[in-house]
Amino acid sequence: MKTVLWGASLAGILWVGAWLRGSIVSPLLTAFHATMATPKGFSLNGWVELSPSSGQAPSLQSLATTLAQRMHVKGPMVSTNGPTYQKIAIGQTVAKFYTDVIVERLQNGSTFLVVDRTGNQGFSGLRESTQMVRATLGRQGVPHMDVTLEGAMKGPLTTAKAESVINASFSAIGALRVNGIATPQYVSVAGDSRLIPSAENLQGHPVNIQVALNYNTYWHQEQIDMGSPLITVTY
Repeated sequence: MKTVLWGASLAGILWVGAWLRGSIVSPLLTAFHATMATPKGFSLNGWVELSPSSGQAPSLQSLATTLAQRMHVKGPMVSTNGPTYQKIAIGQTVAKFYTDVIVERLQNGSTFLVVDRTGNQGFSGLRESTQMVRATLGRQGVPHMDVTLEGAMKGPLTTAKAESVINASFSAIGALRVNGIATPQYVSVAGDSRLIPSAENLQGHPVNIQVALNYNTYWHQEQIDMGSPLITVTY
């Protein structure tokens, strides 16, 4: 079963703080390994808003081409237009890593560069991918970055056992519980750790780690997703 976490609550989230070099992967891995789960893969999402241009704004095509070259992505440009936006995406899979570069311009003139990257070989390539995405987007400003780790363990777990797994991950990095949801299908908790300097604001509280567990009927295992500042995949 796949569920989008928090639903409409995400609309009220604000990003605060700076994404500091080397600050996220190590504490997130520490928290994940405390759960004793088996790594399955990871998902990265990074974006940066371009500073307003005093002259004519560069075309989306030129921006997408440059971004793709810097991320070593080759593929056809896919254009999407709507009443309030224009978007170009280029995606490619290389060595089981999928990278999607996106350039989007809103009706008000704001332009965003976005890079999504996923891997399905455990956490192999996680550090290198994070550094590459951050360095590429960092040429245009301070990037907003989200990292989600995906894993599995024997299940199904009871709600109490799922809570204990989350508590173990939080304890490993000194995270304080901020918010949580528990249903018969899944358990999800967001928290705040001093070991992770950047955070988002969720319902008036800083959060920079989120852990969710649910039984994956395809894997026949308990699925665990762990994200910072929040999970950005569905489950």
